[in-house]
Amino acid sequence: MALIGRGVTKEDVIAFCGQNSIQHLVLRFMTAFLGLTFVPLSPGFGKYELKHMCESTGATIVMSSAQDFHKFDWLLDDRGNLASAVVIKHVVIFDGKHDTHVTFDTLLAEGGVGRTLSRYPHFVVHPDTDMCFLIHTSGTTGPLKCAMIPHRAVISACGETRLFNYDRIDGQVVCATVHPFGHISGTYLIPMQVLNGVHCILFAELTEQSLMRGIEKYNINVLAVFPEMARKLIDGDLVGKYDMSSLKCINTGGAGVPGNIAKEIIKKYGIWFKEGYGMTELTWVTDGSDLNDEFIPGNTGNVSPGCEVKVIDLNTGESVGPNQDGEICVRGEKLFAGYLNNEMATKAAINRDGWYRTGDIGRYDDRERIFITDRLKDVFHVVVNNHYMNVSPVEIEQHLLTHPSIAEVAVVGVNNKAGTQWPRAYVVLKANVSNITGTQIDEYVSDTLADYKRLKAGVVFIDAIKRTESEKVDRKYYRSLVKDEVLDY
Repeated sequence: MALIGRGVTKEDVIAFCGQNSIQHLVLRFMTAFLGLTFVPLSPGFGKYELKHMCESTGATIVMSSAQDFHKFDWLLDDRGNLASAVVIKHVVIFDGKHDTHVTFDTLLAEGGVGRTLSRYPHFVVHPDTDMCFLIHTSGTTGPLKCAMIPHRAVISACGETRLFNYDRIDGQVVCATVHPFGHISGTYLIPMQVLNGVHCILFAELTEQSLMRGIEKYNINVLAVFPEMARKLIDGDLVGKYDMSSLKCINTGGAGVPGNIAKEIIKKYGIWFKEGYGMTELTWVTDGSDLNDEFIPGNTGNVSPGCEVKVIDLNTGESVGPNQDGEICVRGEKLFAGYLNNEMATKAAINRDGWYRTGDIGRYDDRERIFITDRLKDVFHVVVNNHYMNVSPVEIEQHLLTHPSIAEVAVVGVNNKAGTQWPRAYVVLKANVSNITGTQIDEYVSDTLADYKRLKAGVVFIDAIKRTESEKVDRKYYRSLVKDEVLDY
């Protein structure tokens, strides 16, 4: 009501930036009730990125946390007021107080407690053509692109309940909301959970201690984890110091938890472990692995309602049958509407029949379960008997993670004089392990995998694996380390 009184129209676009908080969440729901488009922005972005994203999306309102507002000083004149040259009409600080700009408490007072809109949403929304939000992709496959997510896709995704098997939990479902609201997972999971009656526990600053304390204090029984946090559930410094008995189900997706770690979690806590598959452009593609099945790494379950999936041959583009690797292609009502102001990228991603090429390599089995193997861009090539063979870095990584001395690993292809590549592993050893050599690690690969998957480009020991904001191995970074290197063998 307060924003309507301040002249907000359907054409306005609201950019959000800040840590997870109740106020942030309430304002997100406000945009849905009004029928406006919003732009989730990560507080991890710098000033230049935020300026570019606001300008490229046509944002007219900025809502920021107090601690992140300094990144928007380009909006202001010398007196701290909105500069006349910018198109931003309003700034809202959604936590704390501010002398110049509107705050959450101000909007609450102006709107009046108990007052309601005459209809929901306030502005007329066309689900197929009106955008619910605009969100920038992670950039792991090139420059940032802005995906346009229509209301149709959000309605379909938020009606999905099987993803978390909430009906398998006795009593109240209590979920730890650990994904940042500036990320696609945080943007989708909160409305989905609220619509399904889930009790959500928000974490503004997620640490190992705050999470474990929260599990004990609030009896959290559903938890979505990143790889790093999953490892800490096994051998972190705080394991055993908090009561974790309420946990019933752990979910992962996007940045998948290595299979060996998932199995250790299952054994340690006696819980379900559910692996799903989705992305910015499509949200949930699968329902996640069936909790009645034995856990199999890479199994993301059956295709979710609102999606069609096919697997195509990497060379011919023709559909392949079960148990054959190829590129995953998806279409359906959950599909995004394209990339904002980037027709070339949209046409490259979505063909005339509406199939979106995910860039992910995988297969489906005889039960139509989807297994994800790798990213197409990350696969590199070697020559074996005058034939090109695809090498999946993830396959080698998963194998290396079964080694008792290895905590983390990233595999990359290094150019050689033959014009192909050899695998190299960047390895983080477990604590108190030092008496192992690169040769021993290479032998661990050659003893089990094909000879052409040997670590012929060597092993490099490092202190930590560099990851993206969404906790995936930062493959772009590791490719940059070796881009000018050419092996003479």
